[in-house]
Amino acid sequence: MKGMNKVTINEFKFLFEEKAKEMFDTLDLIDIIKEPFKYSFFSGGKRLRPWIIYNIGRYYNIEEEKLFTIGFAVELLHTASLIHDDLPPIDNSNYRRGNETNHKKFGEWRALLTGDAGFVIPFKIFSSFMNDESKFLNDFFSETMLKLIEGETLDVAFERGLISPKKEDIEIMYIKKTSALFEFSFAYAPLILKKEEEFELLKKAGRNFGISFQIYDDIKDIHGSFDEIGKDLNNDQYKITFLKVSSYEEAKNYADMLFNETITILSNLNFKTFRDELIKIKSLIERM
Repeated sequence: MKGMNKVTINEFKFLFEEKAKEMFDTLDLIDIIKEPFKYSFFSGGKRLRPWIIYNIGRYYNIEEEKLFTIGFAVELLHTASLIHDDLPPIDNSNYRRGNETNHKKFGEWRALLTGDAGFVIPFKIFSSFMNDESKFLNDFFSETMLKLIEGETLDVAFERGLISPKKEDIEIMYIKKTSALFEFSFAYAPLILKKEEEFELLKKAGRNFGISFQIYDDIKDIHGSFDEIGKDLNNDQYKITFLKVSSYEEAKNYADMLFNETITILSNLNFKTFRDELIKIKSLIERM
């Protein structure tokens, strides 16, 4: 879409959350699950993944309502993964985005089952799409979800000493845990439009962006404060990250290189408005 008007991430956040409130009301969920789910869903967050989905989809002339719906489904999964991530058997976190974690607010059993619901609802949402779109989205999403679970498993296994990872193992963990959902967010549109070459390019862009995002996040966890980040920083002291096997400079340079590769792919696809906005929020990504 040439000459596309830009939508900044802050402008989008307001629009998206208004739509998300409406979409939550349409979900056929009992209140005992909906209440904790809405608590975590609306407890902050920059809405980066839905923003990427929205911007990519506009280049492919996908109708706006569909873009909000896909973004909502992805943000449901992201929220569910954070609820599970914070539980005592995994990270045992007390705070997320400056608020009490879901299990601290509602109890472990409700947090666990709320997270479970968030892994299922997106499939129900995608099943309401047209036949080919529904199949493509659900197939891609199921691959994404499995990668995310595998990545979280590796992360905990590294931390508990069950596996002694090399640098390449840590990168595989990043690709599964963090990049998978960014791959979906970047590449869903050419997939449902059957543009295979662009699908592979944007999937690579999402993978590179996800790794760089995770490295920036690791750096932030070391050098940030609770007021800046809003979570328990001491929980990450045993995490196995690039910064445990590389210097700060090496890790930062690698993240910058991957981010720049993402920018190059977007430039080659002539996604100039989105590219420029992504460059502008790089510093924001580094402190989200």
